[in-house]
Amino acid sequence: MSNDRLAGLHLLPPRCSEVWTSTPLRSARQLIRRSDDTSIAIDLPMFWYDPPWIDLPPMIAGRLAASVANMDVIVSALCRDLSESDEEVGELFLPIEEDATSAPATQPNFLPRMTPYRVERYGFLSEDFDHSRIIDVRLSPSRDHSGRLAYSPTQMQRWERSDESSPISGGGYVAASTFPADMITVQQAKTKLDQLRRLAPQAAILLSVTPYRLEDELSAVLQSNPDGIILCLDRPEFEGLQIAAIVSSTREFLRRKNHAQLPLWVVPGDVSADDVSKLIALGATAVAVDSWCSPLVDAIQEELRHAHSYEPLLREIPSMVSEHLWSDIDRVVGLCSSFESQSPINEKLGTYHAKWAKASGALMLA
Repeated sequence: MSNDRLAGLHLLPPRCSEVWTSTPLRSARQLIRRSDDTSIAIDLPMFWYDPPWIDLPPMIAGRLAASVANMDVIVSALCRDLSESDEEVGELFLPIEEDATSAPATQPNFLPRMTPYRVERYGFLSEDFDHSRIIDVRLSPSRDHSGRLAYSPTQMQRWERSDESSPISGGGYVAASTFPADMITVQQAKTKLDQLRRLAPQAAILLSVTPYRLEDELSAVLQSNPDGIILCLDRPEFEGLQIAAIVSSTREFLRRKNHAQLPLWVVPGDVSADDVSKLIALGATAVAVDSWCSPLVDAIQEELRHAHSYEPLLREIPSMVSEHLWSDIDRVVGLCSSFESQSPINEKLGTYHAKWAKASGALMLA
């Protein structure tokens, strides 16, 4: 999808000086174990972290979300992101239709979805907990395209559905908040996460953090006992070398704190399929592929400019998504099947550049 940002790193083949025999290809499927020992299955180590649903009509956004999730990529969305009224839900929230030839399932299956739990809870409904695989607790506000730590009037209208004659905040930007009143201390955060586990017994609870003041914030976050961490590195100022260094050092920090197996999901910005695989080799458990999915939004917006109705586009979106994503998803699965994720970094990755070796722990090849 893009140029390799981690081109300075190389996935290492087996040593030619050692006897090597092939082993069964490793499955991409993984389990996240909650603190109460419940396990949540994740089929692919890829997710769409921050989709711009507000850029699409809800019906179209719903079809796109379901089509991407149907590729086993976990998709982030609220009910109100994908529907025009609370009496309806987007396709992402509906049970998967069973094949008429298959035996009936004991319980309905749902597409892989993550729920963004923002601290202000704008647009959040109790239904957003239902059947979600991941609850993403976003502790820090993020900047929008304008650079504001705020939500646009259009976004607030979709989330809160206020009367157009009396919009929230007079129709202007609404500032994002920091910690809500019920999560001021670490102990309160732990209590909050336990509450979320009760509200979403089928989901893992992950905390999103930024890389600024990382060790201090991680130390505090770990005390709240999350089921995993989402590390947001998608700011344009981060170069590939920095991302590799931060992911590697974060995994090492978790090992030192006796959290070696804690899932570490990474949001890196623009990445190629090879970059995704290298990030997993560096210690990431899953990687956001927003840069793969954003062109789909752009293409659909262009189609909408010339469309007389939604129906032709609704029929086209599933094949559009499959054609656009399949080869990159398959390459990630293939590359990740060729190495053992728990092996030391210098057994999986090598480099010819001293600065990359120092930053990432990769084997210095020359």
